[in-house]
Amino acid sequence: MKRRVVSTLLLAIMLIGVIAAGSTSTRAQGFPSLGFTLYQGSVTVDGQPAADGLEIRARIIGTDFESRAVTTSGGRYIALQVGPESGANGNELEFSLENQIIATTQDIYLLPNCSMESCPTSRVFDLTFPSSPLEPTPVPSLPARYSGFVSAGGVIPPDATQLSIRIGSWYEATGGTVSGGDFSIIVDPQDILLTGEPIEFFLAGIKASQTVPYQPGEIVTNVILTFSALSTPTPVPTPTPVPTPTPVPTPTPVPTSVPTPTSVPQPTATPEPTRTPTAVPTSKPVPTATPTPTPMPTPMAATATAIPVTPVVEVVEEDEGGGGLCSANPGGPASGGQIGLLLAPLALAFWVRMRRKTTEATVD
Repeated sequence: MKRRVVSTLLLAIMLIGVIAAGSTSTRAQGFPSLGFTLYQGSVTVDGQPAADGLEIRARIIGTDFESRAVTTSGGRYIALQVGPESGANGNELEFSLENQIIATTQDIYLLPNCSMESCPTSRVFDLTFPSSPLEPTPVPSLPARYSGFVSAGGVIPPDATQLSIRIGSWYEATGGTVSGGDFSIIVDPQDILLTGEPIEFFLAGIKASQTVPYQPGEIVTNVILTFSALSTPTPVPTPTPVPTPTPVPTPTPVPTSVPTPTSVPQPTATPEPTRTPTAVPTSKPVPTATPTPTPMPTPMAATATAIPVTPVVEVVEEDEGGGGLCSANPGGPASGGQIGLLLAPLALAFWVRMRRKTTEATVD
């Protein structure tokens, strides 16, 4: 028991001596193992906070030193290691964005003195870049073909199961075929920078346990991929078809009869008798009645007083209307007026004769 304790103590003393010797040797050479500076701070690109995933590097001007890249996140960068680099104290330190844009802010490189201060040191230094970097143009690469055997949960997946791949954060491809457990897929990212990047395989969205490096232009066979058991899709019950009701014909609406307004009887106008135009007979000249000469009376006795007899001449006036007693009917028998005119002298003579006789009788 005591021998084991002694052996352990001797081993510990020897280890401490080796470490101390290494530290002394390192200090003698002037390169402390932790003699570097860790930079951090905000990153502004074209006046805006930097997008996530942009690479930042540091270079000591006048030397071959270039730091490893760190990526931005939330508009900041952290843990950018600068140094150690001997003989570079006081040199300018520049920062680049995506190996394209140089920051407008520069720093001075100082090698930490680990004998006087704790190492590594930390420095907060904000970076400002005047413009955004250009998207790198990918160099085309040849497509590659990968094939082999696939299983999911220890069983062969159905042939219709979807197989896809992914390289990095942006390239994805689908179209892989699965048949009887054998798979095959073409990988063609057309970017030579992805050479050697791991290819991730997905079966129905489940990631495989294995990855294969991308090799442009190669045909890689005998790749064995294993996946977790695929989820069994829940069968969807088939809905019972609902019988379609027989459409009932819509009754045609009977149009409502609109009552015809009763017409108010209008008084029947008495037709005026048709006026027959009266033919105006052409008036013929009425012959002027020629007075019948009165026969001279027979001289009577001297005692008899002669009574002058004035012949009566009947003047017949012509009727302006074309008619009258004395009018003659054209083309017909003589009218009553005409007959009267013809008999008037006889009547006058008869009357004169009778007058005379009366006078004579009175005288006697």
